[in-house]
Amino acid sequence: MSTPAVTDETGMIEQALQLSRDMLSAAQAQEWEQLASLEAQREPLLRREHSADVVEQLGEILACDRELRTLVRQARDEAAAQWQRQSGQARAIRAYAQA
Repeated sequence: MSTPAVTDETGMIEQALQLSRDMLSAAQAQEWEQLASLEAQREPLLRREHSADVVEQLGEILACDRELRTLVRQARDEAAAQWQRQSGQARAIRAYAQA
């Protein structure tokens, strides 16, 4: 997914905001590779100094990021719990096979 070059600050922030919303949708759908790709597109748009004119949009981007962190943390915790369950099952199978 290629995005056109945007040169003015407001346009860059609007593009970053849309990418943030797309990232949130990807996280909600558990499309982690898409999330990473979108984040890579968004990062250069945010890694610069911004004027006070775009404070509202930056606030929305931060709100998206907070929700993203929550979703990613939940997915990480679910993956860890699943791994632990599978690891425990594998140990039980090995113990049963050795008995």
